[in-house]
Amino acid sequence: MSDVRPLAGKGDVEIFNAVRSATSPQFQTRIPAATQGNIRQAVDNLRNFPYLRDEFTGVLIQRLIGLYVQHADWDDPLKLIGSPRTMKRYGSTYEQAAVGLIEARTRNFNKEYLGDDVYGRYAAPTASVFHPLTFDHYYPVTIPEDALLTAFDGETGMSDYIAEIMNAPILSDRNDVYTMKVQCFAEYARKGGFWRVKTPDVGSADSTEADAKKLLRQIQETANTLKSLPMSAMGRYNAMSWVTPWRDSEAILFATPQVIAALNVEALAAAFNIDRANVPYRIIPIPEDMFGIGGTNGKVQAVLTTEDFFFQWDEMLETTNSPVNPIDGTRNIFFKHRGSITPNPFANAVLFWTGDASSTEVTLPDTLTTTTPTFQLRLKKYGETAVTPQNVSRGDLVQVVSTISSANKDQAAFQPTGIKYTLEGATSQFTTVDNDGIIRCGLDETAESLKVTAQATYINPATPEIDQTITAALDIPVVGTWVGGFRLGAIEGLSIEGADSVKATKSTNLTALAVKSDGNTQDVTALVAWSVDANATIEPNGKLTGTTTGTANVTVKFAGVTATKKITVAANS
Repeated sequence: MSDVRPLAGKGDVEIFNAVRSATSPQFQTRIPAATQGNIRQAVDNLRNFPYLRDEFTGVLIQRLIGLYVQHADWDDPLKLIGSPRTMKRYGSTYEQAAVGLIEARTRNFNKEYLGDDVYGRYAAPTASVFHPLTFDHYYPVTIPEDALLTAFDGETGMSDYIAEIMNAPILSDRNDVYTMKVQCFAEYARKGGFWRVKTPDVGSADSTEADAKKLLRQIQETANTLKSLPMSAMGRYNAMSWVTPWRDSEAILFATPQVIAALNVEALAAAFNIDRANVPYRIIPIPEDMFGIGGTNGKVQAVLTTEDFFFQWDEMLETTNSPVNPIDGTRNIFFKHRGSITPNPFANAVLFWTGDASSTEVTLPDTLTTTTPTFQLRLKKYGETAVTPQNVSRGDLVQVVSTISSANKDQAAFQPTGIKYTLEGATSQFTTVDNDGIIRCGLDETAESLKVTAQATYINPATPEIDQTITAALDIPVVGTWVGGFRLGAIEGLSIEGADSVKATKSTNLTALAVKSDGNTQDVTALVAWSVDANATIEPNGKLTGTTTGTANVTVKFAGVTATKKITVAANS
């Protein structure tokens, strides 16, 4: 869409001709350019050629994004904050890299600088994060094609008509983008960001003038501190603990409407050393409940950060359309927006709230504790009650059931937000555990037991912004028959039967026998894993072929048991 000239504010004649210029040569031959006097006739000519009409309306719809994105009724207050990075057309992630500081070295004029000093490699410290796609939205709207053509009246009927139609999807997209940006505050907190400053609640009904003055002083003091610190001291103010410089010219204060009202515009302007007229561009109201931070631990007053707090990139932003419905003559327009909106972990950010400051120890109410919750694993077969312990049969599957609880779970909110499973001890490539905790045991599994470990992520009331983890493990007995009808422990040994020698280029057949616990043997030639170290080759059925003279050591493995046989490869004379 970047090559399409925006048509915003244009009359119908100009819009018609701009669309015509993007059509095929056949279209332009049959449909002449429009003028103020003949535009109605030009539109009527389109009605006589359905295939040309379809081409025209298709091109017109493709240009809608350039025409109406800038003319919706509601303007996103965060539109200019975190403006989208370069449009990406390939890949599903955007790598954000940052370069750190280089340690200074002192020149020594008495030293001879040679070798690595001159030609060595000096890598600058770097850090990077990946921002994946976070949304893939489309907004459909149906328009009658005939009404679309009828809107051409020679003046601005087309602009007015399409603006009315497209207003809803454009506004919907802007609303969703705004909501996703606001959600970044809570996500940044969960990543361990925000330097926290304890403040009075100036937005409450019983707050005093002294409370407002204290908060204002804290904001001003913090802003002055940030712009006076060297880069090397900035790590405490961002989620990456990185040396991100503070750019005072890009500073933004996000505050609740109650806080802004309590502090007054003049005082806020003074805090940033800016004119009153510029305050709206530097101080943006965000409803308290939309910050998603605090809860019972504190009440948000404001967030001081910079313009790069929101990391946004667009992979797709376009308008497409369906073919004309032959029954009712309508088209569906799809306004599509795919990209990513995430918090920038390198961005410095300070949270002003009524909760505990970062510099003090977190103290919980007596009703809450930070005791690690109890994590329990159980197993169940489908349709049966979960029990522990339980076994799993070879060739079968079971479901791992995980629970996490705490004695004070009602107050402490020890609730799992995600569980990851891992499996240890498996010998079969077919024995696995998936993300849902379903364990599949291979028929050829030789392990006597499997160990499944579950790692749960939960919220600790002492540090609600940072996820905590706890693990629990369960040993699962493995039972049942496996390959060859053998049971675990039923084999006491293996033997290789056959000739002790073979001539080069000639072959001989070997047999593998399993020695059972009752003394009997069973042919397992087709079940064992055959290998030979040198001077010969061997096939899965035990057929050995000599290649060069020497000694060939043949090995078989089965059910955890190994046997070897030395065979002489003689010259083929």
